[in-house]
Amino acid sequence: MRIFKFDKIDSTNHYLKQMENKLDYDCVISKIQTAGVGRRGNTWVSNEGMALFSFAINEKLISQENFLKLPLIMGCSLLHTLKKLDDLDFKFKWTNDIYLNEKKLSGILIEKVGDWFIIGIGININNKDFGYASDVAISLSTVTTKYYDIDNLIYSIINDFKNSLAINSWEYTLKEINKYNFLYNKTVKVMKGDTCIGLGTCKNIAYDGTLEIECNNKIHYFNIGEIHIIK
Repeated sequence: MRIFKFDKIDSTNHYLKQMENKLDYDCVISKIQTAGVGRRGNTWVSNEGMALFSFAINEKLISQENFLKLPLIMGCSLLHTLKKLDDLDFKFKWTNDIYLNEKKLSGILIEKVGDWFIIGIGININNKDFGYASDVAISLSTVTTKYYDIDNLIYSIINDFKNSLAINSWEYTLKEINKYNFLYNKTVKVMKGDTCIGLGTCKNIAYDGTLEIECNNKIHYFNIGEIHIIK
């Protein structure tokens, strides 16, 4: 594992994707990203005071059946690392976000390049400025009034994920993400682009990692789509 640190970079994911001769758990950290993105190309506000980092793992470290479950495994591991830091009411939003007090605290972006998975994470830690996302975002420091050592937190997140991957217990992961399921019993619509492909009440995350949504007393399963909470 090697650490590459920057004051400013376009995207930690992009830097790792372009890097040759990667090693497992090589990590890129930056204080600021100028072109940070989330899933489906959504812009991610990347201000100083956030934990902004990406790390690489070779596909050999992950069983074939867990490829599609990787965001959930990462999310569950991140949830527990944060709870060790502060035992707050963190929740996991399928498939790649951590919420606190009904607002977004962290996002996860996983990209595949050749034999490598690039796991990018942004967490609102010490920052107070959320830009256009001020109505929907929150940071740890705004809740606890503490100041956090971001580098140490990043190292803990990667180490905890490494341990989670070694244990490789999907049953445990599934139980935990459903225990902290942010969407449970919320009414949502599932959007694919501009098209609504599902509308109903969220239930559990299923064994295969899909999201259960109940509509007219029938359970439907979704593995893609943007979730919009109605109530």
